Amino acid sequence: MRVDRARTIASLVRWLGPWTPEARVPPARAETLTVDGRFPARVYHPPGRPRGALAIAPGLHHDGPDDRRMDRFCRILAASGLVTMAPFLPDFVALRVTPAAIDDFTRAYDAFAAGRPAAPGVFSISFGSLLALRTAAVRPVGGVVVFGGYADWDATIRFTVTGELDGRRWVARDWRNLPVVFLNLLDDLGDAPAERAAVVEAWRRYVAATWGKHEMRTREAWEAVARTHAASVPAAARDFYLRGCGLAPGAAEAIDGALARRGKIEFLDVRPHLASVRCPVWITHGVADDVIPWTQAESLARAFPAHARPPVHLTGLYGHTQLEGARGPRALARELSSMVQIVGAIERAASAAAPVTSGS
Repeated sequence: MRVDRARTIASLVRWLGPWTPEARVPPARAETLTVDGRFPARVYHPPGRPRGALAIAPGLHHDGPDDRRMDRFCRILAASGLVTMAPFLPDFVALRVTPAAIDDFTRAYDAFAAGRPAAPGVFSISFGSLLALRTAAVRPVGGVVVFGGYADWDATIRFTVTGELDGRRWVARDWRNLPVVFLNLLDDLGDAPAERAAVVEAWRRYVAATWGKHEMRTREAWEAVARTHAASVPAAARDFYLRGCGLAPGAAEAIDGALARRGKIEFLDVRPHLASVRCPVWITHGVADDVIPWTQAESLARAFPAHARPPVHLTGLYGHTQLEGARGPRALARELSSMVQIVGAIERAASAAAPVTSGS
């Protein structure tokens, strides 16, 4: 088993590190698992005997597992010996955080775990931390690795609008996420126009055109796309659309008002459920994350009971979902240690579901 573990970790380090171009993708066989006859999940299989099993609790993304970064990540996990499942959660594909998304992920996990010798692990991305930890509170999960997750929903949402979190103003935030905040709070925005369907459709097209593209990270690039899609919005609703893109005044005031009207939403707060999580948990976060800042990782760890407080691993190699790289050989050497810890956590979370063989 030690040899298997070393092989898995070495493969993960090879493929996930900055020394391997992101354009390179290892081969892996993929098949579709249908969950409750309602939505699909993609299952990626290793080339040989599986050394573990891992379910992905995804973040919000219109492409789901079809996103090239997610697909590459799952294929890397499979090539490293971990059979991997990534579900197309209907609400998360629609860019909405709902109670149904939690239930759907738990059902996908159950379908994936059925017939396996032990409980698979879970790797969560971004707001998928809500899904992973809520599922681990009610299921015997092998282990959970949280990457880029959150502790405080309202504080994280306000950061998207204001750039302020935990009493400090951050250098950067990804403005491209602002339309999704407006979309999720649409029913609580006091001045939402009658033409909201056209606004939502324009926001979705804008997100699809800008998310996951390095060239769209500059303000000049995403602003040009946002204004292009504004042309499809009725004139009476255009200012509201632009406010949701950060291109008209009043976004912070609108979101503050919406959060006040909505009040505390119990299902969004994972902290009351953490005492029920019985599996090992590892919390990881990119120090360059401009969607959910890394201090949320520390806040999440502190929310666990003192006797079960998980370790926190920070990395400079990754931001929220994209590879950032390390500046210079010394920085790369420092980051290598963090990376080995992170991939080691992935292997340990997944290996509980490895088949038992002689000599293990």
